[in-house]
Amino acid sequence: MWENIQAQMNDETRETKPGKMILFRNWRWAAAAVLLAGCIIGWQLKINWGSTDKVTYENLISYAQTSSFVEKVNDSEKPLLINLPDGSSVLLQKAGKLSYDTKMFGGEKREVYLSGEAFFEVTKNPAKPFFVYANELITKVLGTSFTVKAFPDEKQIEVLVKTGRVSVFTRKDPFKNRKLSNRELEGIVLAPNQQITLERTELRLSRSLVQEPQMLTMAAQQFSFDFDDAPAAKVIDLIEKAYGVDIIYDEDLLANCKLTAHLNDEPLNDKIRLICEGLEAHYEIIDAQIVITSKGCGR
Repeated sequence: MWENIQAQMNDETRETKPGKMILFRNWRWAAAAVLLAGCIIGWQLKINWGSTDKVTYENLISYAQTSSFVEKVNDSEKPLLINLPDGSSVLLQKAGKLSYDTKMFGGEKREVYLSGEAFFEVTKNPAKPFFVYANELITKVLGTSFTVKAFPDEKQIEVLVKTGRVSVFTRKDPFKNRKLSNRELEGIVLAPNQQITLERTELRLSRSLVQEPQMLTMAAQQFSFDFDDAPAAKVIDLIEKAYGVDIIYDEDLLANCKLTAHLNDEPLNDKIRLICEGLEAHYEIIDAQIVITSKGCGR
């Protein structure tokens, strides 16, 4: 259309005698060109930034579903512990949903889709970034612990960081493809005790400090997992309380066992593994329970 306008302007300039009529006609075509340019710019902005129609969990998974796609739904009153193929763990709150592709997960990147609230403890792997797709917001990490709150009917999405660093960006970010493909944390990067809030209607992001410990609703976020010569039973009981899982062990055998460990950044499975290494024990997961077998510690 722009080329046609230019061609007709050139034709008029050649065919019409100099005078006011040339100025009038050129002005007419110039006005048409400005109007067209405005329409094109407006159309491009609409494509790049989009309307404010909300993106839902169902929208996201409809494009991602394959034969190897799995979905976990928490229909219980307690948090649901989900162990991912890379060793990362997720505590999914009541009515929450988490989906991922078992074949694609762990390829060049690790991707999950979330509806509701969940606490993530991601195994460190800088070569394979971890992505959480939650409505209009994308959270990218290399290995850390954080909470995402993305309910279908809420006006806001929140990300709260406990340890490590997290980057966030919207699905309308003009540099989204680059941020998805590289291994760097770009854009808005959150540090421990920081949170980001996305206003879904306006796609406006605002960063702030976590004001009160009560805002960290997941028990696993509220506790410190730094232990200095602590009784093993106390360590295990704390993990039970934080994650809402049952851990079976012989209290008499572990009565004299003590542990020194710093486990804040570790997913649940790694916490249990490291504890067992310190106790010269081993563990199994049986019927959603963690069973620790040990020979005990000397007096």
